[in-house]
Amino acid sequence: MNTQGSTSSEKSTNAKSFSIWRFLKRIVITLFIFLLIVLGGGVAIGYLYQNEVKEYIVGELNKQLNTQIIVDGKDIEFTVFKNFPLAAVDFKNVKALDATSSTKKDTLFKAKEISLQFNILDIFKKNYRIKYVEVHDISIRVRIDKQGNDNYHFWKNNNDTTQTKFSFALEKIIFNKVHLDYKNSKAKQLIDVLIKKGDLSGEFYNEKYALQINADWFVNNFKIDSTTYLQNKNVNSKLTLNVDSEIESYKVESGKLKIENLLFEVFGNLIMADNKPLVNIAIKGKDMDIKSILSLIPANYKNKINDYQSKGEFYFNATLEGDVSESDNLKIKADFGIGNANITQVQNNISLKNVNLKGSYSNGKNSFLKLSSFSAALNQGIITGNLLINNNSTFSGEIKTNTNLEELQKLIKIDTIETISGKIVAEVLFSGELNALEKKQYRNIKTTGDLNIAEASLKLKNNSLDFNSISGDFKFDNNDLIVNDFNGKISNSDFQLKGFFTNVIGFMFEDSQRISIEASLNASEINLNELLANSSEENKASKYKLQFSEFVDANLSANIEHLVFRKFDATSIKGIIKLNNKKMILDPVSLSTMSGLINTSGMIDGSDTTQLLITCFSDVNKINITKMFESFENFGQQNITNKNIKGKATAKIQFAAVLSPELKMDMDKLYAAADMTIENGELNNAESMKSLSKFIELKDLENIKFETLKNQIEIKKQTIVVPKMEVKSSALNVYASGTHTFKNEINYKVKLSLSELLAKKAIKAKKQNEEFGQVADDGLGRRNIFLSMTGTVDNPKIKYDSKGAMQNVKEDLKVEKQTLKSILKEEFGLFKKDSTLSGKHKKPGDEDAKFKIEWEESGKKEEKKTIKPPPKKEEEDF
Repeated sequence: MNTQGSTSSEKSTNAKSFSIWRFLKRIVITLFIFLLIVLGGGVAIGYLYQNEVKEYIVGELNKQLNTQIIVDGKDIEFTVFKNFPLAAVDFKNVKALDATSSTKKDTLFKAKEISLQFNILDIFKKNYRIKYVEVHDISIRVRIDKQGNDNYHFWKNNNDTTQTKFSFALEKIIFNKVHLDYKNSKAKQLIDVLIKKGDLSGEFYNEKYALQINADWFVNNFKIDSTTYLQNKNVNSKLTLNVDSEIESYKVESGKLKIENLLFEVFGNLIMADNKPLVNIAIKGKDMDIKSILSLIPANYKNKINDYQSKGEFYFNATLEGDVSESDNLKIKADFGIGNANITQVQNNISLKNVNLKGSYSNGKNSFLKLSSFSAALNQGIITGNLLINNNSTFSGEIKTNTNLEELQKLIKIDTIETISGKIVAEVLFSGELNALEKKQYRNIKTTGDLNIAEASLKLKNNSLDFNSISGDFKFDNNDLIVNDFNGKISNSDFQLKGFFTNVIGFMFEDSQRISIEASLNASEINLNELLANSSEENKASKYKLQFSEFVDANLSANIEHLVFRKFDATSIKGIIKLNNKKMILDPVSLSTMSGLINTSGMIDGSDTTQLLITCFSDVNKINITKMFESFENFGQQNITNKNIKGKATAKIQFAAVLSPELKMDMDKLYAAADMTIENGELNNAESMKSLSKFIELKDLENIKFETLKNQIEIKKQTIVVPKMEVKSSALNVYASGTHTFKNEINYKVKLSLSELLAKKAIKAKKQNEEFGQVADDGLGRRNIFLSMTGTVDNPKIKYDSKGAMQNVKEDLKVEKQTLKSILKEEFGLFKKDSTLSGKHKKPGDEDAKFKIEWEESGKKEEKKTIKPPPKKEEEDF
């Protein structure tokens, strides 16, 4: 083996490794020494020259500035490390005032930091050339008044050619968080933007150079005159301009402007002529589609279109030409459109297909926005239309549709609709002034055309009603709608309307607008149990709910064949029904019910959202009392029910009550007065009559028949007042007066006029009593027994009374002669300021009026009905 050669080779390798290691070590040491020198030099330069450099640069800046700059000396720093190999003078917390001659100056800008950067060798040459400028967190407020005077020319126009050791040889300007608030009152321009980050690069010190602009913006508002062109949008700009500073010309060689996801190419130039910035710029959409267009929609509306997908072609071309400083001289023209687009509602997988639109815009004195040739297909249906807005003042357009309501709902998704079907055909022309819309003067809008709905059905969310078989034939007449025919069913109720709807456009587009309805209403069936059913989620425990809209006025001539509510049943209902200011007025209305006829005038006042005030006056003619008690559920008591009473009643009734919107009556605020006659009556097995069985055998009181009963009855403060009641039969006449409360507390005076047979029975019953009382013969062979009844119906206290005590009953219980209006004032607290109720302004004859109903509409008093008391009869010995 050649061991000697091997050893020699290993020594050679080790020698080379040692040599490389030693070389690397020297490099590291050299770099370290160089770094120490640089650091030391930097520290030395910063220490030795900081005051000199700061004072010199500040002094030179003051020579060039045309306004006051406010900065604390402690906030001026000189550094050679921050931007090495460049040195820098940093100004922090800088404030500049308006560059104007005014004594009162506002702030032009505030900056957190402005950094002027130059070559470190300039310090030794004492010849400072600023190459870079960095700006951080600055707010700039630029203003141009109506005369064209500005506040931003803070840099002096220096025509002095004397050599200076301080100058700007800019190569780059860097921005970070720059907020620009620009307002030009002369040109009516407003720009409010935030430059998040950006830079300007170029040889600014040359007369001709290429300028590179890269920036990320957020445009809060970009507005010219009254038109907002951009708002709350992210913008990215990348532009290359050829600059000729001698003639102040800027030519866009290449430019890309991205607004959200929308990309535009920009070409053209800007040149200063006679101190006016003249532009000729072309903007063209690049690779545009519907999706990118939708990216322009404000964020707070984007959630409403998240369920939609779209595809199709979109084009946009625009030109800007004229004086930028004068909005009237800046001409903007644009053409745009959509071609063969599809818009799909993802959840229901339904599409608006073949969407096409052409649009154009021009500003200036003859400005316009035109949307033409809009068309789209929805399955078998079509939608077409156009719109023209002239001079930002007038508009006109047309819309046509022939489509299915179910498919339309699936596409647009109205939240309150659960299901809908049917067909809609419309052809409508419209026009008006824009300021009418702004001022909500919808009556100035003109419309004409036809609307037809066929076999439509509708189910609303959280509503038990079923709207079905709905058809309508309508004609638009300016802001109104002529209803040739509108019919359908609401659950088991049906309706047919013909007439006019006034201010339909305003009612559709503004919540506070009123709609007026003047129409005839015909119906074969109205079921109030369904129509008044409570659909409120807040109070499901309540069965009914009645509220009136303050924005709906109606005047209906009604003809209803059949109406039911609970156990109330009526037919042949005819009359006038009005709704105004949340008050429903029925005046007059006639109906057949309970085998008789009723003519009524009344009002339901829902102006107080917490309660309903009901007042009415009714003429009742020969109604079946048994059915009346059954229809009104025995008026909430069980003492006398539909099983106890029979007969035909004729009466004049006035009524007032307060109910909750859920139709629960406040019994303390119930008032009724009736002047009534009952014919061929029967009182069977009444508890109050059974109480007299100790005086007369029970079987004689089980069934009392009478030919005629006349009386005036008043209900007030939960008390029924009976001033006089006569029940006459062949064997027994009963005369009674007194009070009966809703708690069944009674206080009656009773006279029993007995035939000879019944009188003998009563005398026989007397043997079991301590006192018989006064018995009198009426001269007709009848004997009279006088009784008093107190206590309750369940536990009556009956005793004999004297004839003398009975003679004063009528005077004690006389019904006061009051109008319903005075009752409402006393019992309900209404009309407190009405002096006519004080008695000072009574007219002759007023005291003879028994009952009156008065309503006040638009400040007018209208006397609806007057009932005069019957002629006074000769008082009986009662």
